[in-house]
Amino acid sequence: MPNQLHLSARIKSLDELRYTPAGLPVLTLWLMHESWQEELGERYLAKFEIQAKALGEMAKNWRYQPGSVVEISGFLAQRSIYHFRPILHIQHIYEYKG
Repeated sequence: MPNQLHLSARIKSLDELRYTPAGLPVLTLWLMHESWQEELGERYLAKFEIQAKALGEMAKNWRYQPGSVVEISGFLAQRSIYHFRPILHIQHIYEYKG
């Protein structure tokens, strides 16, 4: 089953880099997206915030700051065993150039 998401978003906030009990670096952040879409022949302003996380080397070498606009691709999964709200697992990221 496909589960790939690609979007442009502004980084709203970043948490401090943390490590899992197994020693894996994790960086959690919030993304804000806003775009005009077409639905049933009408323009629709699509706005949302979504939590995302980067793991491993991507988290350790993070260079994007709050306010940066980025292109992100990854997949959605539940936040944790106890929290079913989705979180975006970032697989690729680069600064948005328009």
